[in-house]
Amino acid sequence: MTTPVRLFKRAKYIVKARVLKKWGSSSIKKAIWDEEFGRGQWDYLEHTMGDLIYPYLEKYAKNGSILDLGCGSSNTGNEIDESKYRSYTGVDISETAIQKALARTISNDRKTKNEYFCADITLYVPRMRYDVILFRESIFYIPTYRIKGLLERYSPYLTSSGVFIVRMCDRRRYRSIVHVIDTHRHVVEASPASDANIILVFR
Repeated sequence: MTTPVRLFKRAKYIVKARVLKKWGSSSIKKAIWDEEFGRGQWDYLEHTMGDLIYPYLEKYAKNGSILDLGCGSSNTGNEIDESKYRSYTGVDISETAIQKALARTISNDRKTKNEYFCADITLYVPRMRYDVILFRESIFYIPTYRIKGLLERYSPYLTSSGVFIVRMCDRRRYRSIVHVIDTHRHVVEASPASDANIILVFR
């Protein structure tokens, strides 16, 4: 039975973890994400076939390359239609998440197409250019004032026709991020304004 004390401690942990995931050092963020992935907190998100992100990815990847920043256990790299991309690179700060991603990739026989790196996405340096650089429910872990600079740093790693794609689950909650992107980038396509979820495609 869950007691009020246990509920309070759990709520306190959630608030603290949420703050540290955004403002903590890389080592602190890694420790938190490793712990959460390790105890299965995010297992319920591992089945997202039919998500609205996939038609956008398939359209703009153009059978090319995808860089997934904050890939977690790699829903994207394991659920996207395998015929719609040539190569996929997933990056996540959690070693535990990366190990889960690798296991899924081997199980799905995609190891010749998919690769993974454990790194802080604010520090990671790509080794090539990509047709799509994706932030799927990950960009809001970056302080808003740093997002413009982060996108500028990754821009040289887009191909000549490449795009960023951002997917966020709450249009109102993350409207400040939408504003940064609308103000400083060229938006190519966006999901309908009436949708609570938002996808932005931009350069």
